[in-house]
Amino acid sequence: PFYMPCATKMAVKHLTSSDLKAIGIQAIISNALVLELSRGSRYIEKHGGIHALMNFHGTIFTDSGGFQMIRESFYERTTENGVIFRDPINQKKEFLATPEFVTHIQSHMGSDVAMILDDHNAHTHGKEKHAEAVLRTYEWGKRCAAARINPKQLMFGIIQGGTYLDLRKKSAKLMESLDFDGMALGGLATGEPIPIMKKVVSTVTKIIDKNKPRYLMGLGSPVEMLNTIGMGIDCFDSTYPTQNARHNTLFTEKGKIDIAKARYLHDDNPVDEDCECYTCTNYSRAYLCHLAKAEEPIAMRMKTYHNVFFMKNLMEEAKIAIKENRFQKFEKEFVKNFIKKKNSEGKQKNVTIL
Repeated sequence: PFYMPCATKMAVKHLTSSDLKAIGIQAIISNALVLELSRGSRYIEKHGGIHALMNFHGTIFTDSGGFQMIRESFYERTTENGVIFRDPINQKKEFLATPEFVTHIQSHMGSDVAMILDDHNAHTHGKEKHAEAVLRTYEWGKRCAAARINPKQLMFGIIQGGTYLDLRKKSAKLMESLDFDGMALGGLATGEPIPIMKKVVSTVTKIIDKNKPRYLMGLGSPVEMLNTIGMGIDCFDSTYPTQNARHNTLFTEKGKIDIAKARYLHDDNPVDEDCECYTCTNYSRAYLCHLAKAEEPIAMRMKTYHNVFFMKNLMEEAKIAIKENRFQKFEKEFVKNFIKKKNSEGKQKNVTIL
């Protein structure tokens, strides 16, 4: 299993490519639609592609922009031919993204893995709308496959169907028939109840090819990531770790902590005693608490560095546990410690710090 930080606009917020290399991040994901609107795929191609521009030479995924269908600032309407987006930069209307278009721009950008254009709906939409999305995503998937112009670029299919298990099964079987290089579960981790999300994952992973990468898009919570790894998921992307860092929430082996709380002003321990990241080996909780309260810009880098390192390290520990045939024990112990700390922090919310 591996976690990809989101480099939506060719940058992971507050981290350089050198930081990513030092952390050991081997894969990231950018958003082809956002990049096309902000800079253009031909501009990126002219400058050597995303790898060269970012000076990142690991694996780069590009999302097609289907997720932007649930963003009011982007989405106009859906047609059988593609999606009509609004350009949020200059408010230009009638920007048509077809399966062929998103396939070609991802090729120009030079990513290693291109995602098909999917019909992405919110989990709150009704079954009829999700049923239409299943069939439309299948048809668009066929068109994306036919439009491939870079034989070295892998392409992943995307399974839709909301929280309806029968639709998810149907979508999984349709996508499998197209023989993509990997398979993603889309439309999850968007606010649906966690037990339902897990039921969908458990159902779909029994259908899709276990010998190809299986990607759960948008999930970044450490506990749920381990839970779904146990169900057969290999790949994750999410802004969850970096967003949490920006809001002063840092991950530790014993749970999450709010580094801006007054209780850490005189705590000379590292964020996580077992962590070997740059932040933990050089600075204390007290210093990070001070920086957070003072709103010093450098705090963003230090907090983000730690959370991304934590996620990468968690995936490495999961790999080792899988190879040593003790993953279930590892998962159980991690979840117990992580949740215990979370509950402990919650009980202290009303404590006054003098």
